[in-house]
Amino acid sequence: MPQQSRIFRVFISSTFTDMKPERGILQRDAFPRLEKFCEEKDAKFQAVDLRWGVNEESARDQKTLQICLNEVARCQKISPKPNFLILLGDKYGWQPVPEFIPKQERELIMSALNGENKVLFENWYKQDANALSEHFVLQPWEKLELKKVETQDELKEREYSNWKGTENALREILRNAIDNPSLLFTEEQKERYITSATHQEITMGALNPPDHLESPEKHVFAFSRKINVMPLDKTAKDFIDLDNNKPDENSKTKLNNLKYRLKDLLGECFIDQIPLKERKENEETIQEYELTGHYINYDAEWINNGIRLNDLQKFNDVVHDALKRVISDQLSAPIDKDELNHEINLHNDFKERLTKHFKGRNAILQTIQENLDKANENKVIALMGVSGSGKSSVMAKAVDLNEGKEAVIIYRFIGTTSGSTNIMSLLQSLCGQIATHYGIDDAKTLGMEGDEKAWYDLKGLTQIFYKCLEKAKPKKPLLVFLDSLDQLSDTDNAKALYWLPDKLPENARMVVSSLPIRELEQGLKKTDELQLLPLPVEDAKEILDAWLNDKEIERKLTNDQYAFIINSYSKTKLPLYLKLAFEKARKWHSYDSPHKLEDDIPGVINDYFKDLEYEYPQDFVKTAICYLLSGRYQGLTENEILEILAFDPEYWILFNWYRRLDRCC
Repeated sequence: MPQQSRIFRVFISSTFTDMKPERGILQRDAFPRLEKFCEEKDAKFQAVDLRWGVNEESARDQKTLQICLNEVARCQKISPKPNFLILLGDKYGWQPVPEFIPKQERELIMSALNGENKVLFENWYKQDANALSEHFVLQPWEKLELKKVETQDELKEREYSNWKGTENALREILRNAIDNPSLLFTEEQKERYITSATHQEITMGALNPPDHLESPEKHVFAFSRKINVMPLDKTAKDFIDLDNNKPDENSKTKLNNLKYRLKDLLGECFIDQIPLKERKENEETIQEYELTGHYINYDAEWINNGIRLNDLQKFNDVVHDALKRVISDQLSAPIDKDELNHEINLHNDFKERLTKHFKGRNAILQTIQENLDKANENKVIALMGVSGSGKSSVMAKAVDLNEGKEAVIIYRFIGTTSGSTNIMSLLQSLCGQIATHYGIDDAKTLGMEGDEKAWYDLKGLTQIFYKCLEKAKPKKPLLVFLDSLDQLSDTDNAKALYWLPDKLPENARMVVSSLPIRELEQGLKKTDELQLLPLPVEDAKEILDAWLNDKEIERKLTNDQYAFIINSYSKTKLPLYLKLAFEKARKWHSYDSPHKLEDDIPGVINDYFKDLEYEYPQDFVKTAICYLLSGRYQGLTENEILEILAFDPEYWILFNWYRRLDRCC
């Protein structure tokens, strides 16, 4: 059964070329130490450093900044504290042109342009009618023909060089326009046009985080480096911003303003003055650096066209201790470590996701409810349907409709967790939960003549399960829902369903669901079977509308796109097909070439993998999915998959190749 653990996922925000020494020692020392510390506390630590390179196709599609900001948001969602670490030097970094421009701002900009500038702007920003808030989207780099004399790497360099020239021209056009006093751009509107990628990350991660997050000054740390005696010419190009081989004063001013705001928010201190202090932890004396502020200044010296930190190890240790202290405070807060409660919560979360946009299916839900309400119903109800027909969603809704009643509701979505696929773990979990609701401290005691060994023997455990069902009372009936019997593992011959009651006790009801597969045929003969019919087109439209109207999606479809999806869905009338088609369509743009959807679920899934292989290296996608499948039943954490990949020589070569793509920062 899976263990409940906390994840501390920290985004590292910095420019690339100037912060290699710091990021290098953190990756080698501080972060592994934090990983070990968290593992000892039944937790996980993950440092997210996207500056090692963003996939080339993502860069070509103008998704670099979007990927970074999405990852900041993910860290904030997974790890409320700590989730953000800032490394600043003397470089402001890459200042991208906006990935999209709202329609109203675009109209203002267009009014200030003419001639070639207007044509260039119109060519690179196309209206996306699929966006809920109308805006114009920056187009991907042009795909260039491969010349005979070029290698693939040479082509990539030429593509990138061509784009940088275009980006510089667009940047100048946009900044001249928004500075026009007559257009009345606010300072807040201007930020997306004039700030660096790192600045925008810091705004989201520290200066203006989402409202639901606690104050960043409690858990965000900024380390600011000053290089002594550094030249101000092209020999220092990796460490400062240059404009025609001279210091870029505009970038320097913006960087200084950014630092000032961070100092004001976080409180300033100097690394040379940070003392080591002792504290007690589990009767052990620990020495740690104790900060008086979260904006930490430190020095480096310019040596041989590079830098050397005055005390690189202390920098590393201070970062480690700062993050460790916040993590320790979080771990000291109460957490429910009970495996049964954790299992229950996981299935509840899954049920909530399935019912969030549930529509239709009134007839089958009414039939299920009528069977549950029958006074003399003593057979298990079995909901049968083909793969992708929506059985899990119907089961989740049936649970949802009964939860407000005077009854004990127990449910499991088999396959959602590793423990639910094993029949022993599943029955132990069910018995434990049922026993708790009926005032029994330990379900093990329900074994024959109190034989607790029965808990570990499938025959004895089946008898305990039956006794648990018998605890149901007229004023406290029991409803058990088990979704996806076909997902049970083959151990203990679970799919023979000999553990499923032939006849239920008077006040107990049970609903199960399954694919119509041969392994389950014999066992399902003792149930009342209900067939789940295809989802009507009108219901499919309601569901599609609900997905599109979700405030987290912020997308819509053109009339032609909407009709195309519904017509494609009509060929299968399977909800899973509709969901897969929607996930593909939410990435469509109105200016894209004609869209394509395969006619069946396997075809759409294959297209999904092709899209992944376009966005990411093909070998990486293949390898990562193989590792995911290898952990299907026991489970592999994200960290474990990353560690396995790190020991894969072929992937490591690919990873190091992408590390060299440090163009954007």
